[in-house]
Amino acid sequence: MTAKWLALMIRVTAVGYLLFFVPNLVLATTHQIQSLPTLLSRLFDWGEGGDATAVMFSVVYIVWAIFLYQSARAPLAHRLFLDFNLTANSAHFIAMLLMAVAMPEHREHVAGVIALGLLTTVPLGACWLPVRGSAAREDVRIIQLGKGIR
Repeated sequence: MTAKWLALMIRVTAVGYLLFFVPNLVLATTHQIQSLPTLLSRLFDWGEGGDATAVMFSVVYIVWAIFLYQSARAPLAHRLFLDFNLTANSAHFIAMLLMAVAMPEHREHVAGVIALGLLTTVPLGACWLPVRGSAAREDVRIIQLGKGIR
């Protein structure tokens, strides 16, 4: 079942990144984040780095989303990128969660961090890791057969 949903989950994750980071890029480059209602401005507020940090992260994640979307065509052919995506976003999720818990000035981001992890990282990992594990076991079997090991 997870293999069936993998390509869709990869694309949904990529589109999710675009739905957040394209508006973030536009708002940051036009310096409009602070003109949003308080709840939305907090969502797009990158703290001390301000608009410059938002632009940098947005550009990186927009490019990332494009590559992620394309990797859905042949996930196993892009396994290193998918592994990187899952590992980098898991590390980011954990770091942001620790910051939100340990640093009072970042506590307002707890809900966003949890939503990010639960909406993107966890579902994609749930689909990718079983497929990745099966492919790795098959690779080992093929190598063993090639060497005459049974």
